[in-house]
Amino acid sequence: MGVRDTRETPEALRADARRNREQIIEAARALFIRIGPDVPMEEIARAAGVGVGTLYRRFPDRGELIQAVNLDNFTRLAELARRTEAEEPDPAAALDSLLRSVLELRLSVTMTAASAPARQAMKESAAVAEHRDELIAVVGRLLRRAQEDGAIRPDIDAGDAVMAVALVSRLAPPAGDDLGDMIYRRLFALVMDGLRAVPGSGLPGRPVGYGDIEELRQRNQ
Repeated sequence: MGVRDTRETPEALRADARRNREQIIEAARALFIRIGPDVPMEEIARAAGVGVGTLYRRFPDRGELIQAVNLDNFTRLAELARRTEAEEPDPAAALDSLLRSVLELRLSVTMTAASAPARQAMKESAAVAEHRDELIAVVGRLLRRAQEDGAIRPDIDAGDAVMAVALVSRLAPPAGDDLGDMIYRRLFALVMDGLRAVPGSGLPGRPVGYGDIEELRQRNQ
């Protein structure tokens, strides 16, 4: 009696489909960052090591792929936020690490690159909302703890930090651009310095919460 070939069992097929999906999302994320959201789908398939037909079976259009990348980003960030908050005793260092991760994933780049229907679908996604809310909650807690320690200026809220990082993210250079990457890292350092409790001018207005960002986004749609 020969050895049974398990490659065609339902379990193996499900594992293969899951692996293909993960490879496509990872390849798409890297290419969105390096080239932009209009990168040919064929190039994404090639980078993922799958056929174009496989890509389109998993993601019938570019909007669905962008949504999947964003959900994966938020999932990663929510997991990272939980781990960072639990393991890093210095809240200012934890906040720096978490915001740097948001920046590295170019979250705002893929979100703003999405088509209007894709953005609407992301807005209505319960999974995206859950991970986003968890991320914002952790940022808020770390920020308040760092303010209590005197490490972060007292006149800001989580929305100020998130918006500042999102704006820097939109200036992201293509991957492999050494000069652009250096400037990018300097801008992030300037943003973090601006959050720290050092002598300087007061900020106009009031601290910006994440709800203010959502209201502003609604007004601009």
